[in-house]
Amino acid sequence: MKKEILFLTLALAITSISFAQKDGKTKFSIGPEIGWATTNPLSDIPGNKGWGFGIGGSLQIEHFFQEQLTGAVSFGIVSYAGRSSSANTKNKAYTAIPVKVGGNYYVGNKLHLGAQIGVGFNSLSGESITTFAYTPQIGYNFSRNEKPLDLTFKYDGYAGNGGFGALGIRLSLIL
Repeated sequence: MKKEILFLTLALAITSISFAQKDGKTKFSIGPEIGWATTNPLSDIPGNKGWGFGIGGSLQIEHFFQEQLTGAVSFGIVSYAGRSSSANTKNKAYTAIPVKVGGNYYVGNKLHLGAQIGVGFNSLSGESITTFAYTPQIGYNFSRNEKPLDLTFKYDGYAGNGGFGALGIRLSLIL
């Protein structure tokens, strides 16, 4: 099942990229992400404190289909540090590798609202799990020292196998 989901996601990404080369403007962005876990899929274990701070990075391809409407494909990895509940109990890192497609709507030419859905290839306590990934987001494009940047605030949710969620910030360089 995991292979089929990965194949479908990659096929959609390749199709989007090849289509994007024919019409409109396409932009690539790459940058770091930080986050804070908001849910604990192991909350039924007494004393389990879950996860905290996360750090990682992502790559996104965005294509303008209309002046204010874009389609996007993103790939990334974020690892959340496990929190200790006692000297003998510490959660291992929760690592999320999301592959998502979605879109943005630009309000004006800098502020954008968007959402993405896809699949998360995650690791929980050393065990690999595949989840449904979803991300509502709001972002702002700006320039610093003549370099185009995007700052996005988002919520990353992973449904299935107990569920996991995190608030995140992505600062990316637009190429």
